[in-house]
Amino acid sequence: MSEEVELYRRFLKRLPLTLLAAMAVWLLLRPVLDTAISGFAQLLIRSFEVPRVTRLVVDDHRAQVRRADFRTDSGIPAIPLTEKHFNTIVLLALYLALPRPFSRRQLERLFMGWCILYLTQSINLLLHVKCLYALSLADWSLQNYSNFSRDFYGFWRYFTDLPGRFSFPFLIWLGFNWDLVIQLLGPRTDPVDETPSTGKKKKTQV
Repeated sequence: MSEEVELYRRFLKRLPLTLLAAMAVWLLLRPVLDTAISGFAQLLIRSFEVPRVTRLVVDDHRAQVRRADFRTDSGIPAIPLTEKHFNTIVLLALYLALPRPFSRRQLERLFMGWCILYLTQSINLLLHVKCLYALSLADWSLQNYSNFSRDFYGFWRYFTDLPGRFSFPFLIWLGFNWDLVIQLLGPRTDPVDETPSTGKKKKTQV
């Protein structure tokens, strides 16, 4: 059996176990991820707000969208946070299933990949908030957002919700581990007879 086939079999064998381990890590870090993603999304939103009125308050795994210029009797919309960062499970499971996952090189790759995934998760939350402002507040939305803005935020929200949310972990994993993935998914060829040639043709026996 070739080395590539053996690596591939080990990867598939470890994947169910690493998926369970990644889920346990995600459940443990879930409150931290809620706060981190909401905090960074709020920072990005307020960076372009004049005046800065948006606050994202985490409550029961939801980000409550509060604005200082809303009336006190206005309802407080909330955005679920679990769906924003559950794809962390996929990224962790794929990394842990690779050979030597706790080596320095792989831990560095995991850290960099997780940072990029965290950025996409925060941007996804930002787009949800902007779509809430642009599409869901009736006359206020029409007065403060143009048709182009509504189309722009709507498109990128749905992109990061559907294809993006499910593909980002795989793309990040591939990007940082291309050398290892090539070994796993490389061409499978039949073993070649490496017996040295003597330069003489074997006679066919009848």
